[in-house]
Amino acid sequence: MPFLLGLAVGFLGLYIRRRLSEVQVPGGNAQPDTSPVVEAFRTEWRAMLRAAGFNVLNAVGFYMIFVYVATYLRQIVHMKAAQALDINTINMVMLLVLIPAAGALSDRVGRKPLLMVSALGTLLFAWPLFWLLHHPHFTVVLVGQMGFAVLIGLFAGAGPATMVEVFPARVRCSALAVGYNLCLGVLGGTTPMVVTYLIARSHDDLSPAFYLMAAAALSLAVILNLRETATVPLE
Repeated sequence: MPFLLGLAVGFLGLYIRRRLSEVQVPGGNAQPDTSPVVEAFRTEWRAMLRAAGFNVLNAVGFYMIFVYVATYLRQIVHMKAAQALDINTINMVMLLVLIPAAGALSDRVGRKPLLMVSALGTLLFAWPLFWLLHHPHFTVVLVGQMGFAVLIGLFAGAGPATMVEVFPARVRCSALAVGYNLCLGVLGGTTPMVVTYLIARSHDDLSPAFYLMAAAALSLAVILNLRETATVPLE
């Protein structure tokens, strides 16, 4: 059933995309002399590295809190699988509501304030929120993951527009795709394995919080050096 529903989502996405008009921006018609990917690596490699560093919190945070957490609650906290999945589902729905709301808010107050609140909040509260996740009580765990959902939702809402706005139009899609997916694939995809290793080696069930704090610190360093782009016309 999930795969069949996935097919329906795919066809819906195709239907919407085929009916969207192309938006031309100044400089958008300028074609690079070489492949856009080659041009992106040649001229925008620093920005691509910043995009990767920017997304460390998003990659590690999402995969840890919404992908690995069900396993953590079952194997470490010894919570029933049904309860763990119920908590995760509730907070995924909350995240689904928060992301567009945060995106709209970033249009009004700017991208950087929301991004900084998310990164700094994760740096400060990752351990206390993980401490809540480590309790075998439904409500306590729900509140702990909900706190993470708010922090990650702020980042996921403001982040996509931020990445689009920092790249020039001529190579925007290629440069953004490489920087974003490199980070998500390497750091996000390996997060469950890394935190499982950390727990096994340190014998500290809360050690994943320190990995998340390190990710937040790295993203915060990149965010602090970003220019505010919310009020700047898209190139």
